[in-house]
Amino acid sequence: MVLGLGAVGCGAEKGGGSTAVDAPGAEIAARTAPATTPTGPAQRPLTQDQLERAVVDKRDLPGLEVTRLGSGTDGFGDGTVSALPAEATRPASCAPVGSAVSGGASRYAPLGSVTRMAQTKSGTSTFQLVSYRAADAVRVMDDLRSALATCTTYTVKWPTDTTFEDLRSAGDPHQGDEGVSFRLDVVASSPGGDDDPVRTLQSFQVIRSGSTVAVFSAFDADAHKVKQVPAALVTAQMKVLGTGGHRS
Repeated sequence: MVLGLGAVGCGAEKGGGSTAVDAPGAEIAARTAPATTPTGPAQRPLTQDQLERAVVDKRDLPGLEVTRLGSGTDGFGDGTVSALPAEATRPASCAPVGSAVSGGASRYAPLGSVTRMAQTKSGTSTFQLVSYRAADAVRVMDDLRSALATCTTYTVKWPTDTTFEDLRSAGDPHQGDEGVSFRLDVVASSPGGDDDPVRTLQSFQVIRSGSTVAVFSAFDADAHKVKQVPAALVTAQMKVLGTGGHRS
């Protein structure tokens, strides 16, 4: 149902970012982070429990239905985001895009994550919220923005041969502290390899609020249509993150 949920496992790819073994020091990292990184009370790194309480619900958007995706033991779900290895994405320079598309991850070690499907009057979409150290959250966006400047097509060989084509920017969303949005065509080979490839058009919004990076996505099986991420969902979720999450 959701092509973006292909990443499995825990932690993140090593090399250049924080590692999973020192992730519990989130509060220390937040206090010692450079002045340019988020340090406000509502912007300190959220723990896994805090992140789950920061998920948008009917209190924030009437009529919203939110469904948990994955149990955590099936390769995806709360607390399991993992970046694709750079060598899995060809060219490797597109790795930040590939990791965002595959489950909202990056090469930096997450402190927590949630994965949800949301249904509104405007349609159905999925979203991931990933908590990072303050400095790493900024780096996630920097890496993604740099990759989007040069990446137009890339391939991933696992779990099936998949090509991501015609990657293009869709304008920066005016939410959170910073954000980017983009669209791409996903061309996946059929499981048996005999039928024509399956093509879908997906749209993404990646937005940072303090130390949390939110990845919203929507897709349409008709390759000639663009399914937009519901604006009301994005606005409501970013508002909850901006206040540090629900109190109960």
